This record gives sequence, structure tokens and C-alpha cells, in this order.
Amino acid sequence: MEKLKNLWDDKLWFKILVIVVILALSYWFGIIAILLGFILFIYAIVTVIRKYIFKKNTRFKVRYILLSFLALTIMGGYGYAQTHPEEMEQSRIRQQETKKAAETKKDEDAKNAAKAKKAEDAKKAAKAKKAEDAKKAAKAKKAEDAKKAEATKQAEAAKQAEAAKQAEAAKQAEAAKQAEVARQAEAAKQAEAARQAEAARQAEAARQAEAAKQAEAARQAEAAAQAQAAAQTEQNGNSSGYTRDANGRWHRSNGQFASKKEIAAAGLVW
Repeated sequence: MEKLKNLWDDKLWFKILVIVVILALSYWFGIIAILLGFILFIYAIVTVIRKYIFKKNTRFKVRYILLSFLALTIMGGYGYAQTHPEEMEQSRIRQQETKKAAETKKDEDAKNAAKAKKAEDAKKAAKAKKAEDAKKAAKAKKAEDAKKAEATKQAEAAKQAEAAKQAEAAKQAEAAKQAEVARQAEAAKQAEAARQAEAARQAEAARQAEAAKQAEAARQAEAAAQAQAAAQTEQNGNSSGYTRDANGRWHRSNGQFASKKEIAAAGLVW
């Protein structure tokens, strides 16, 4: 073992020989080479973890391990394909069948999904149409109810307006009737007042006529009395020497004015 290690470290031809032998073995034993390649890949991962995470020294460098993994995998895969063409063909056929079955299943699943989606969309559309129809029906019913309510409201308003109009007409008729009654009462009152005023006027006229008649009788009586007194006074004045002019002034027999005392003393009226 030590000799082999020394040969690996000192002899380039030994390295080339070892590599060629390993590649040849990988070509002829492809499955084993691929398996060893995956083992080397896992070992490379473990080496990276030990070196960069746990900070431990590793025996082999990671790049060499990865190169070995690639070489073994590639050569093993190529050698297996060349040395086992029937198996590769069967594997290819199986892969194609598997792929075709997967595609068929995928298409079937897509078709079923599309059919289910179509059915779901149709169900949703029917549900949406039903909801829309219900919404439209509710809206139409609401509009119809609003229209009926508005018609009822307008009819009630018209009825109230007609009742108010009739009440106003009745009120106006009652007011006109009361006004006519009041006018007739006022006319009767005015007629009664005029009649009473006329009666009062006639009574006043009769009273004034009676008063004038009495005044005239009194005046006539007074005039007669004055005339009689004047005649008597004239007669007395003539007998006593006093005379009376047209103005009612007394004069002495010599023509001079007489005083009131003289006239009174003579028993005459001034």
C-alpha cells in the first residue's frame, strides 16, 4: 500500500494508468461507476460540511472529489448505454411509455379539470343568472310596490284635496250664508233704525209743530195782551198826558222824553 502511494505521488504515468483503468472499469461496469459517483458526491457534501462548518481538516480536496464524481457518472452512464443497448432501449421505451402515460393522464386530468371547470362555470353562471333574475324580480317588485304606493299616495292626496275642497266650499257656503244672514239682519236693523229714526223725526216734527203752534198761540196771546196793554197804556197815557212814539219811547205832553220812573209812577208800561 505504501508503494502504491509513493507511486501515485512520484510517478505521473502511474496516475495516468490508474485513471485510465478506472475509466475503463467505469465504461464496462457503468452501474457500479454511477453508484460510486453518487457515493463520491455524498462524500463531497460531507467534506464541505466538515471543512467549512465544523472547521476540520479533510484528507481529500473537494474539487477532486467532485471531478471524480463527474467522471465516474459520465463514463458509467456512457459505458452502460454502449454495453447494454437493449436495456437502454427498453428503458427508453419504458420512459416514453411512462411519459406518454403521464401525458395522457395529464391530458385526461386537464380534460377532466376543464370539464369540471366548465360545469362549475356553468353552475356559477346559472347561479349568477338565478341571483340576477331574483335581483331583477325583487327590483321589479320593489318598483311595482313603489308605483302602487305612489298611486295610493296620489289617490289619497287627491281624496284629501277633494275633501279639503269640499270642506272649503262648504265653509265658504256657510260663511256666505252667515254673511247673507248678517247682511239681512243688518239690513233689518238698519231698516228698523231708519223706521225708528223716521218715527222719531216725525215725533220731533210733531213736537216741534206743537211747540211752534203753542209758541205761536203764546205769541199771539202775548201780542194780544201787549196790544191790550198798549191800548190800555195808550189810553192811560193819553189821560195822563204822556204819548208813545213808533219806537216805543214815552214823551211828556210838551214833547220831551219821559224817564222810566215817570212812566212807572204814571202806571204805564215802558
